[in-house]
Amino acid sequence: MSEVVSGAPEPVGPGRAVVVRLTHSRERRPVSAPLVREAAADALRVPPGEIRIGREPGGRPRLGGAAEGLHVSVSHCAGVVAVALSRLGPVGVDVERLRPLPAVALGRRWFSAAEARWLAERAAEEQPAAFLWLWTHKEAIGKVRGLGLSDGGLRRVVPYPAGLSWSDVGPDVLHPGRTLLAPVPGDPGMSTAARRVPGGYLLAVAAAGPAATGAPVVLTGPDPTP
Repeated sequence: MSEVVSGAPEPVGPGRAVVVRLTHSRERRPVSAPLVREAAADALRVPPGEIRIGREPGGRPRLGGAAEGLHVSVSHCAGVVAVALSRLGPVGVDVERLRPLPAVALGRRWFSAAEARWLAERAAEEQPAAFLWLWTHKEAIGKVRGLGLSDGGLRRVVPYPAGLSWSDVGPDVLHPGRTLLAPVPGDPGMSTAARRVPGGYLLAVAAAGPAATGAPVVLTGPDPTP
């Protein structure tokens, strides 16, 4: 489980953290470019017009102008958009709404035998969140690599949330403090973190590079509650 630092943290910029800006939206597929520009401008404290947005060959956004060298990743699902920014190295983010789903059946279809067993061992009310924990981690790591869930991404090894009682933490709880990126076992140079966020969402972040391990994931947003 990712470590959480208690207390009210001082603002941390993308040079020492992964900054994730959350924006709630009623659009099913909101246009991401304006949200990326706004998030980068806010993180760097520069006018939005100084941010340039291009595309890498694989399609993910690439920042330029005042944001040159700033890594970015975008994820959206019904109701929310997450933009992750950092100078620590390539980043990936995935956000999913916590919801009922046939977790065990999906795990047996998509995940490794060990992960499918782990899901089946959870209490029934915990299984959907546990499934989405694994899914969002795999997606976030895949975005770091520019592969998404292709090329065997659903069989990618990710950490279990050891010690976390899903039933003790409601889906609308926002943990205080800052979540720290932790190394992924068996995947040198990759670190991940996850947390629940307002409105009933699970957010996972991945970052590559030695500077990412132990770095905080800082949530920001113009509208932190839905």
